[in-house]
This record gives sequence, C-alpha cells and structure tokens, in this order.
Amino acid sequence: MPSTKNRIMATIAALASILGFALISAPAASAGGYGCSGGLIATYPVKTSSGTIFGNIHVYYDSSTGRNCAVTVKTTAGGYGTSSFVSVTLAVCKTSTPGAFCDSAGQPTAYEGDHFNYYAGPVSVYAAGRCIHLYGQVSSVAPIATGQSGSGGVHCG
Repeated sequence: MPSTKNRIMATIAALASILGFALISAPAASAGGYGCSGGLIATYPVKTSSGTIFGNIHVYYDSSTGRNCAVTVKTTAGGYGTSSFVSVTLAVCKTSTPGAFCDSAGQPTAYEGDHFNYYAGPVSVYAAGRCIHLYGQVSSVAPIATGQSGSGGVHCG
C-alpha cells in the first residue's frame, strides 16, 4: 500500500498535469465570453482532411430573443493565440424540418472572417421557427480545416 507521502505526490503530479493542459487549451465555450447571449446548444469540430481539429464552431440560442449566435474558436493545433484566418457563417434555412436540405437563398446569413488570434464572431441571426446551418474555417493555406453542422438544417424551431 502506498504511503501517504506517495499518494500526496501522485495527487500533486496529477493536478499539475491537468492544470498544465488547461493552460495550453482554448477556453471553454462561454456565451458571454464570446459576445453571445443564451445557452450553448451545440459544438461542431473544424477539422483538416487528416482529422486534426483546428477549431470548434459553438452555437448558442437565446429563447428570450429567438436569436442564434455562433463563433468559430481556434484550438492550439489551429493556432490559438496567433493571427491566422478563421471564419464563421450562420445561415437561416427556408425549412423548419430538421435534416432537410438547407436552402438559405434570400434568408438572413451572418458571416465574419479575417485574421484573428482566437476566434471569429460572434455572428447572430433571428431564426425562430426555422432551421439554421453553420460553417466554419480555420486557415487559408494548407492544411485548411473546415467544419459544418451537417448537410441539412439543424436546431429547428
């Protein structure tokens, strides 16, 4: 049985490891921290063709306003903390049927993309009674990472 001293040292080592990881990772998806209101309803990875996650698209919904809000946040692999291209697109679909093709022609679409250190957005649209579609990109040179909310509309209603 390990001594009390060994257990304490193991606990300290584990905590140091966890804290070290927290310091190099992107922060948690806090609505207020990114300028969105409401609650987090989903996160979608932004990946390279090899599967490396360069960022995450976080989408929020504020039931008091009927607005969705989104940001694309870079990960450390995607250059979190350094200036590089990152974008987020949030489109309202004509449909209110989950999974149906998202025809956003003529519907509100919000976009932000440029060279940022941490994230693109927030972008926001009123989408009560409709589905939305999200798209994000990190990097404009190879490897380029992309992500989206699927092939059809999501978060309908």
